[in-house]
Amino acid sequence: MRKSEKAATRDAAELQAHLSEAWSQQFGRSGETYGRLFATMRDELTGFVQRRLDTNLAAVHDWWECRSFNEALAVQQRWLQSSVEQYVDQSNRIIETCRLAATDIAETAQTATEAATKATTERRTSTHRSSVADFKQAA
Repeated sequence: MRKSEKAATRDAAELQAHLSEAWSQQFGRSGETYGRLFATMRDELTGFVQRRLDTNLAAVHDWWECRSFNEALAVQQRWLQSSVEQYVDQSNRIIETCRLAATDIAETAQTATEAATKATTERRTSTHRSSVADFKQAA
């Protein structure tokens, strides 16, 4: 095996190692992001269920104290308005949580891709220099 072939084989192995390391780090960071996402979603949904239960119990309590049909309608309207506001608020919070997680994953992937590209560019530059040096030495 000639020197240039050995160098090319070594460079290919180094490139593979760089790529493997970059993607391994990216998957690790993505796993951390997904873990945080699931924990945040669990907390958000638990809090939402608790708020809904509190609102429903307050509405039931208010219903028991109604003395007229108009009071019952007012309680129902307040309950409905509160429900819609809570669902909209919770939907926005979940969307924002997912957006932040997706942004974090995209940035991590971009960083890994840039690192792999940089390693490839550096390898090509060093391989080109060593090939030129080997050629001059052979001449």
